[in-house]
Amino acid sequence: MEDLDKEVSALRRLHGDAICNAEKCRDFNRRMSELLMNLEDMGEDRLADRVMDALAVCNPKTGSHCDNSERMKGILERLAERVKERTDERGMEDAP
Repeated sequence: MEDLDKEVSALRRLHGDAICNAEKCRDFNRRMSELLMNLEDMGEDRLADRVMDALAVCNPKTGSHCDNSERMKGILERLAERVKERTDERGMEDAP
């Protein structure tokens, strides 16, 4: 789960850089899709649902500003919070 936290943090930074850069925007979308597949493989359905929400509003465009950048920023913030909560829950499950 720690790797998941790092990936979400990296995606948040990448999204900030991608707002006006179509290539980075496409990379962000690709990495979010990979994250979705990984979460589904891990059985983390609630987190996967949040990533699907993000992908639903992510629409990479060439030559224009992201129409949903603030909405995506909020989704990513909530995703980061949920990943942290899930990490904490798993830590408590593993505790003796």
